[in-house]
Amino acid sequence: VENLSYQNFFQNINFSIRAGEIVGITGLLGDGRSELFQAIFGAIPYDSGKIIFKGKETTVPSPGHALRMGIGYLPNNRKENGIIKDMNIIENASIASWPAYSKWGRIDRKAHEDQFEQQKKTLKIKMMNNKDNINSLSGGNQQKVILARWLSINPKVLILDNPTQGVDVGAKEDIYDIIMKLAEEGIAVIVLSGEAQEIIRLCDRAIVMYHGYIQGEVAGDEMTEENIMVLATGGQLN
Repeated sequence: VENLSYQNFFQNINFSIRAGEIVGITGLLGDGRSELFQAIFGAIPYDSGKIIFKGKETTVPSPGHALRMGIGYLPNNRKENGIIKDMNIIENASIASWPAYSKWGRIDRKAHEDQFEQQKKTLKIKMMNNKDNINSLSGGNQQKVILARWLSINPKVLILDNPTQGVDVGAKEDIYDIIMKLAEEGIAVIVLSGEAQEIIRLCDRAIVMYHGYIQGEVAGDEMTEENIMVLATGGQLN
């Protein structure tokens, strides 16, 4: 991303991520990180700047275009932005990949069921029946189903906005394990989180935002709660 800007939400954003890398984006409330990645995903516009994907400048006019490129986005606030309450479990898990599994307007349900059976094992989703309503699951298992939705498109880049928000300790550990395995498989993973410990635990490096700007970047021994907080409050590292 080069010099990406949108109104007062984010300005002059420059960063890159490589395949197999986990990059954290953190800061305080109102830092603009969610809006930045909604723009990269094509959900909201941006005013200026460039998005370069696999070495070529590109535009992402819509989330559908992002999906076809291989970009997935797990949004924050699962209840409001993630689960589709009127759909069952397997429909919630598979909706992003319906275009890839359809022909002449008919969806290959058997292919989805086979894929979801594998995902249930990989993601350790605890449930009774695929066709139960999504609301029958615990918060942690709902989050895993939404994660399955984005894994079903075989993403090259996966954006996770507060991936462990509102889940229990056990589900949180499962999700951490999944994220690290995805990186090992060569997926570029971006973790948006306001929890410094989560960023330190998961990420190879962390980009810290402040009032819509990138205030700094930390990695290795510099990636500490203290340094992250200094940057998140507008300070500079010595």
